Amino acid sequence: MIDSKKSLLKNIPKKTGIYIMRDTNGKPVYIGKAKDLKSRVSSYFNQSGDNRPQINYLVKEIDTIDFIVTKGEREALILENSLIKTHKPKYNIRLKDDKSYSFLTITKKDKFPKLLRTRRVREDGSLYYGPFASASALKQTKHLVHKLFQLRDCTDKKFKRHWQRPCLNYNLKLCLGPCADKVSQEKYSDAVIQAKSFLSGDKKQLVSMLKKDMYRAAEDTNFEEAAYLRDQIKLLTNDLDVQKVLSSNFDDKDIIGIFEAKESFEIIVLFSRFGSIIDKSEFSLNAVYTNKEEILQQFISRFYQDGRYIPKEIILGTSITEKKLYEEWLSEKKGKKVVISRPVRGSKLKLLSLADKNAEESFNKKIVTNKSNTDLLESLKKSLSLVSLPRTIECFDNSNIQGTNPVASMVRFADALPDRDRYRRYKIKTVAGPDDYASMHEILGRRFKRAGEDGWELPDLIMIDGGKGQLGIVSKVIRKLGYIDKLDLISIAKGREEGELDKIYVDGIKTPFVLNDNKQGLYLLMRVRDEAHRFAIEYHRKKRGQKFVASGIDNVPGIGRRRRITLLNHFGSLEKIRSATVEEISKLPGMNKKVAVILKENFN
Repeated sequence: MIDSKKSLLKNIPKKTGIYIMRDTNGKPVYIGKAKDLKSRVSSYFNQSGDNRPQINYLVKEIDTIDFIVTKGEREALILENSLIKTHKPKYNIRLKDDKSYSFLTITKKDKFPKLLRTRRVREDGSLYYGPFASASALKQTKHLVHKLFQLRDCTDKKFKRHWQRPCLNYNLKLCLGPCADKVSQEKYSDAVIQAKSFLSGDKKQLVSMLKKDMYRAAEDTNFEEAAYLRDQIKLLTNDLDVQKVLSSNFDDKDIIGIFEAKESFEIIVLFSRFGSIIDKSEFSLNAVYTNKEEILQQFISRFYQDGRYIPKEIILGTSITEKKLYEEWLSEKKGKKVVISRPVRGSKLKLLSLADKNAEESFNKKIVTNKSNTDLLESLKKSLSLVSLPRTIECFDNSNIQGTNPVASMVRFADALPDRDRYRRYKIKTVAGPDDYASMHEILGRRFKRAGEDGWELPDLIMIDGGKGQLGIVSKVIRKLGYIDKLDLISIAKGREEGELDKIYVDGIKTPFVLNDNKQGLYLLMRVRDEAHRFAIEYHRKKRGQKFVASGIDNVPGIGRRRRITLLNHFGSLEKIRSATVEEISKLPGMNKKVAVILKENFN
């Protein structure tokens, strides 16, 4: 045991709880749970104890160790998750995919049920189909359901508003038009039943039913209806990307595949719903654990935190010692029994094999991509005489039109790929009018003010859109802030003549670079610049739109700031506020019929 650390272990009891390892600044660097705190913490300092590769680095950073005793292991697990989520220690597993997934739902309470996208699963009798890890998979499935069965997805207010004439979706044959009595309730109910059958994976039975309807329509010489049913069948018989693998069991399952390579792990979660694999989510975890059992336990803790959908069964390829503890925790969160299983034969083993294979393929794909991107970044470093390899690049851009609603954006690329979780938007606070230099000074100051915080680490390279003059201004700002020697700084300027390549100005070098021999590197920088510009423009349009809506209801008696915000948040546009009824407006929080009448009279 390391002598200098003996004092850290004196007061730690042999009880169940969590331990918090802190650095010299008091910041948690690792949080763990243990049935025996004394034994577990001691293992970090024994040569024969914990042999994980990060332990040597971790031990060097530990200055103090705190602990919290709990009633039992379940309480320790819950507290551990809560503290890790709050403090985000650097040596704990941290999943970049920290979002809650989306579902498709067919509502039950409505006379004419609607198909919606939602992130919340309620016990309301509605059908929930998902989760979808990718927006594209959800969008594809939702559009196909509208195309096949023409269910509505409008709000109840919009539904009532179109009682005389249906909306555009009816004309596009994406909705049956129940709002304007274009379909009977019986026929609409049949469409809902078919959609539920489709979403539940019962595609064969649905195709058989549609074929019978098609032949019947043809016999009745209703050829338009027969052709419509024929097109439905054609769409259904084509394999969907989200429904390729079938299971013999229709219970909801998550299949967790894992691939280990040296000091890193690749994890794939396949989402099986109603017997079909509908989507997947992938994670890369670097050099933190040496065995699959512990990494899987830690992964389950992080993955099924607040807001996650928990299936009836979780399939793993490795046994975990705390299986019962995690089953109890998951069951409590779900409100129903959850089982963690390790299959040895049958269809579940095939699903697990598929998940493991996907994890390996994902790892190999990232290796190839990373190698290619590293070579690209190496060439860029050489071409521009940079000090550091530009693995992380941040680009800043301003946006305003005639000095109105000035905003700015910051985008970040990591290993030549967008790191969208680290994108930032800025509303210019201290600059009046179109002053790009002053605006850049403000946003750089705000960005570097947080440089020491978690999630705000300095990039290897900062880039701005502009020429030598803009670069000089930004260089002075960064030098004044004390970071000029800690990163590279460049600007990118578009070629003035047609066909002329963009020029790259590097801080400290007078002559600009024209990357004729490294166009791939130039295209990367152009992509980063264009992404920053797109992000800034998008934010500016949003702010400008909000101001336009607000200005349309300024100076209306009884409509102050709070009521303007309420109207904007609820209706979203000036046109929708204009077309709303007095009753719809008066029902909003803080509104009343008198004010609603005044607002409508103002529009008229």
